Amino acid sequence: WDKLATGAGTIVVYMGIKNLPIITSKLMEHGRDPETPVAVVRWASTPIQRSVVGTLATITDVVREADITPPALVIVGEVVNLRDTVDWFEKRPLFGKRMVVTRTREQASELVSLLEENGADCLEYSTIHIEPVDDYSLLDHAVQNMSSYDWALFTSLNAITYFFKRLEATGQDSRILAGCCIGAVGRATADELLKHGIRADLIPEKFTGAGLAESLIAGDISGKNVFLPRAEKAMETLPEMLEDAGAAVTVAPVYRNVPPQGRKDELREELVDGNIELVTFTSSSTVTNFLTMIDAENEQELHQLLKGVKIAAIGPVTAETVRKNGLTVDIQPDNYTIPDMVAAIMEHYRPDAT
Repeated sequence: WDKLATGAGTIVVYMGIKNLPIITSKLMEHGRDPETPVAVVRWASTPIQRSVVGTLATITDVVREADITPPALVIVGEVVNLRDTVDWFEKRPLFGKRMVVTRTREQASELVSLLEENGADCLEYSTIHIEPVDDYSLLDHAVQNMSSYDWALFTSLNAITYFFKRLEATGQDSRILAGCCIGAVGRATADELLKHGIRADLIPEKFTGAGLAESLIAGDISGKNVFLPRAEKAMETLPEMLEDAGAAVTVAPVYRNVPPQGRKDELREELVDGNIELVTFTSSSTVTNFLTMIDAENEQELHQLLKGVKIAAIGPVTAETVRKNGLTVDIQPDNYTIPDMVAAIMEHYRPDAT
């Protein structure tokens, strides 16, 4: 103990909470200054990290009063005085806030990464399971007659993925779209098309189906043939607006989304225990399937489960679905992208935000 107490500038003890009174007593007994700074960090480097500081003389009481329990690190030495200078980890804007991400597992990575980068504790509960449709006859027929279409419109990443999967399965590729103008509902969709060698001719200012329809109508869509590969069940706003403007629209289902099975009890328990700070919704389907997943008996139980939980919706269509189910949207970005959604969440939790 005498060599340890006076021979090392910084001492780090792993899993030392149980023996903290003995450790501090021995260090002081063998010559370490009782005023030596000490920090104790619980669940270090995780979203639920907690840290307290004191001195060799006081840290045992500090830890007891703060109810710090294992697992924890004990750091002894002057380096602890740098905590206020270098403590970026616990000062991140979303630190310690537990948030539910409801995207498909394959598509959640960007949202989870951005939230966790800013300190959030993300729980992934995929509310959508994507499957191919049972019958591709409408799509196959449209593809055979692709030369007759003036526009091909893509309104989601999944539509692109399953459209090109079907092309590949039938021995075709992106050259089938050579004679069409291409419309994408937003930047992310356009970027996904680029991966297949397709550059969008039109991206609307408003990243919604209605925004895409408005942009097409402004360019005179009357008399044009429009091809729309999409989900089996989707909002009818886009095709209806185009048809009302005189276009002929062929809707070809390429995938369907169904509620995934499992983890319902786990999610309900998190909500009942009041552990959830915020739920993110990135499409109307995530809203509908989330509500199916938590399986509230009635509106009263639904509001009880979500009491105190903030809701973030990526855009107006998703927000409207939230409101139609009797819930309130707390956060909605001006631009309907994942980075903009995360920026809006961070702004909402800014200390001086009103």
